[in-house]
Amino acid sequence: MTPPRHRSHTPRGNAIPDAPRSPQPRRSWHWLPLLLALALPTQAAAPPPDALPQAIDLGQLLRIAREHSPRYAAARTRVDAAQAEVVGAGVLPNPRVTYGTFQLSSRNNTMYDGKSQENLLVEVPVLIAGQRGARVEAAEKKVEATAAGVEAEFAGLLREAWGLFLKLQAGRERVDILDEAARDMDHLRALVAGREMAGSASPYDLLKIGVETKNVETRLENARTEQTATAGEIGILLGLPGWRPEALGEPGPLGVPDDPRQLWTSAEEKNPELETMRREEIAAEADIERARRERWPTPTLQAGTAYTDKPYGMTPYVGIAVELPIFDRGQGGLARAEAEKRRVQAERDFVASRTRVELERATELLKRRRAARDRFEREVLAHLPDLKQMAENSYRLGQGTLLELLDASRSRTDIRLSHLELIQAETEAELDALKASGLLVGVLEGVAAGKAGAVRPLELRSK
Repeated sequence: MTPPRHRSHTPRGNAIPDAPRSPQPRRSWHWLPLLLALALPTQAAAPPPDALPQAIDLGQLLRIAREHSPRYAAARTRVDAAQAEVVGAGVLPNPRVTYGTFQLSSRNNTMYDGKSQENLLVEVPVLIAGQRGARVEAAEKKVEATAAGVEAEFAGLLREAWGLFLKLQAGRERVDILDEAARDMDHLRALVAGREMAGSASPYDLLKIGVETKNVETRLENARTEQTATAGEIGILLGLPGWRPEALGEPGPLGVPDDPRQLWTSAEEKNPELETMRREEIAAEADIERARRERWPTPTLQAGTAYTDKPYGMTPYVGIAVELPIFDRGQGGLARAEAEKRRVQAERDFVASRTRVELERATELLKRRRAARDRFEREVLAHLPDLKQMAENSYRLGQGTLLELLDASRSRTDIRLSHLELIQAETEAELDALKASGLLVGVLEGVAAGKAGAVRPLELRSK
């Protein structure tokens, strides 16, 4: 029986080789830069907080997460471990040398002439079924799958980091709104104090405005505390102790389309989790091919000599040894490889279904939150400038009460805070849609290449 030939799948240009009879991934060429980037040496320790910028934009956040985060560096070591398996897979089996001697222990020598006989045997295993090439192929496919998994983990890390960055931006805006509200309360307090001196306001009015002022100051202090906590969460997320950055720029919608069909087209091609499962399936196919070739026994070529002393005589020996696959024919290894492929296929189907559900959920939330913000801006926020002036004029002219003035001040603050929350919620839904569609990293890199601290509207088109 003639053993099958192993066909070497040599990559052309920047293409990544695929295993035999495995599904072809879309645009596989773009993974070569990823593999080269992941192969770079990782940093052993996080930089000190003083070495990192204390005020960052999205571009700096991306660079710090990629270059300085110990969390990402730890994930990249999985690629190093997978590449080490490629080295081990390409190693040929060692030859074996056997040496032995026969010493005469009886009076009569019935086996050979002389007092001793020495044997020297060299055995060289020969892989005739392409096992080595199949092992290397399977290991290389595993490297690609591991690299894709690291990229998917990095996308999740960036989603969390971007969410905290957005929270920092919104927190700073919240602090500014409450700080302005506190200054307005001081202005109203001076207005009430003036009316009290004129006899138009009671001490109760002055006490009431003082209590309201302290309440706003307390909310302002809580907002600042929350801002400090959020800054610390970014350092914890990236594994950078002591780093509490400030976020540059203002929070605002990105302009992500809310069409799930358009984003699903992008997800099928660019979602890193789906790409990971495609690479896992290719690796499983390559492992099945490796298991099939491993079923072939490995013959061993033998060459040696036997020689005697006193008198001297030498006899050369040439032979071959091969294992007879009677009981163990590699059924176990092949069964495990085929079971692994079935597991990967089932997990791939689950990940695809989950991603589609996540995308539909994110786009539905995005539609609702975008509509709510638009309606709020038209029906509520547009009347905010007149509210303040009308309330103060009415109080000065004695046509309004202190409670109406305070209510107007609280309403202005609450309206601005509600508008900020609507913007933050809409942007969070956009980030979820970007992550599910696989566009998150590319959009973040595009934002990083633009003006520092600015988020420009996106124009996403299906390809």
